[in-house]
Amino acid sequence: MSTKFVAKFVGVAMVLSLAVAGAAAPAQGATIEELQAQIDALLAQLASLGGSSSSSSTSCSTYTRDLTLGSTGADVVALQTMLEGTGHLVIPTGVSKGYFGPLTQSALAAYQASVGISPAAGYFGPITRAKVSASCSSSSSSSSSSSSSSLSGGAGSVDSYTLLSGLNNEEVGEGEEDVEIIGLEVEVSEGSDINITAVKVNFDQGTASNDFEDFADEVSIWLDGEEVARVDADRFNDDNNYQATISLEEDAVIDADDTGELTVAVSGAKTIDSADQNKTWTADINSVRFVDAQDATVSEDPSTDARTFTFTSFASAADVELKVSSGDDDINDARIIDVDDTDDTDGVELFSFTLEADGDSDIEVKDLPVKFVSTGTGDVDAILNTVYLEIDGEEVASESVSAASASTTRLILFEDVDYTIDAGDEVEVVVKADVNDLDGSTFKKGDTITVYFGETETDNSGFDAEDEEGENLADADKTGSASSGTHSFFDTGIMVELVSISEDKTVDDGDDDDSATFIIKYDVTAFDSDVYVSDTAVATTTTIGTGVASNSVVYLVDKSGTATSADLSGSVVSFTKDGSKVTDTGVSNGVKIQEGQTGHFTLTVVRQNSGDSTDNGSYRAALKGISWGLADGAATYLYTSNLEDYESDYVTIN
Repeated sequence: MSTKFVAKFVGVAMVLSLAVAGAAAPAQGATIEELQAQIDALLAQLASLGGSSSSSSTSCSTYTRDLTLGSTGADVVALQTMLEGTGHLVIPTGVSKGYFGPLTQSALAAYQASVGISPAAGYFGPITRAKVSASCSSSSSSSSSSSSSSLSGGAGSVDSYTLLSGLNNEEVGEGEEDVEIIGLEVEVSEGSDINITAVKVNFDQGTASNDFEDFADEVSIWLDGEEVARVDADRFNDDNNYQATISLEEDAVIDADDTGELTVAVSGAKTIDSADQNKTWTADINSVRFVDAQDATVSEDPSTDARTFTFTSFASAADVELKVSSGDDDINDARIIDVDDTDDTDGVELFSFTLEADGDSDIEVKDLPVKFVSTGTGDVDAILNTVYLEIDGEEVASESVSAASASTTRLILFEDVDYTIDAGDEVEVVVKADVNDLDGSTFKKGDTITVYFGETETDNSGFDAEDEEGENLADADKTGSASSGTHSFFDTGIMVELVSISEDKTVDDGDDDDSATFIIKYDVTAFDSDVYVSDTAVATTTTIGTGVASNSVVYLVDKSGTATSADLSGSVVSFTKDGSKVTDTGVSNGVKIQEGQTGHFTLTVVRQNSGDSTDNGSYRAALKGISWGLADGAATYLYTSNLEDYESDYVTIN
């Protein structure tokens, strides 16, 4: 060490001694505030000469006496500075340090409680002195080991602090952890790496009226996505105007000539009173303390603006939404369901829909209501005896369909589903049923069932779905709906399957005389009985419902969406599986298909313009219904199931 350095060091030390001695008797000279300013200036000079930092000089002071209400002196200043550093004391503007008053007593009591000293009475005695000394020794050792030994360069500084633009007006939901609410881009000069050792954060009530701890559980500090400190939210209270200095527990190093992202995060309280939800606070980073490779300590105000953030319900902050959508078309499309006339038919798939947990929260479905609607002779309970709920192939609930509640509309509540859908995941829900036997009186051929799950069901009081904080989903957070087609039940009948659809046009030499030809091929299979199927094509311009519209194959042609029956011709031919024409010999109406046999049918529809320019336009054809029966000449039923897609493309003719 040079003679010049030693001289300066001794000189500074002497001045410090005089200043401290003077601080013990403020009435004889300068005020405590003036002396403290001198001490701070001298400490800064000492740091520039390679000495220790101001923080270690003030917070690591040696205390030789007990302190209580009315005490004054440099050791009171040191104690107050230590309490400022821990975030328990804020000296009001214009008030000098050095007097142990009620504010210091309250702050000391809060510190004692935070470190487990009992009783936390605000008296600075041997137990508290020992605790402070031990903490100081540990902190100094940690600071020494993480400063120059691990940092590269010489004198360090921060070139700029810039607010992170992506953090503004954030929402902190109740129970939501580590929501970043304010952040800085810290651009370090090329002179030295720096290690950030403490951050002073100030919270300010915006529209909120209650204490910060009523809204938050914890406050944490992060550097480049890594946690470096965490404290309880009650560190920020009305005694310190909701501001505190948080000492970093881990190294927070930013390399020279590099930029780091320093952020403050808040964890919402597990339960936020409804009156406190949607209340705002602001957050400001008032000070950043760091050391450089020369062990110099710098504390500075980034001088950036505050950011506003809001405490909300968990669901609102997590954007929780349960989305309902239609599922498997093979299950939902209207179809004939083959049932028995003497035995139940078990495990029939009636309905498929999906549930998606959109947002950042898991959703637990506890109870789920599903609506069943029947038509024809049978009430729902006459058709179904037990219903089952499966989610992603796993049976999660079943319910008996009680005959005591006979009705054509039944809302059946699946209880104790208790299935959790992970955030962002989608699951398939399938409703199955054991179907009763057709008894010919309360449950007859042709009776139907349709199944629903949508807004009406999610609004029902029986529906129970909760976010991962255990809060029931709000009505606005349950969206979408789904339903099955209208399924018909028969113990004998036909199944129809689409083979192909094609369309063509013929252009004639004259004006307004083109024609369009549509060909729809379909297979008809008889089950459990011989059946008679119509092969006479008839056009319709109305919606086909249940029952028999005519003893025919019913088709519809529309011009740009409007049905027409003019200038149409239609015909049907049928063949057996081996390609020979299905005979209608001895059949008075249609063709006979034996049990288990499949007939291949071709419906040909021609639209011929008649020379009138008003006939020009775009046309398409659709198969709408097939008459069939169990006896010759008695087309008792009209098959309309799963015919929604039996339509051609449009053809434009002139």
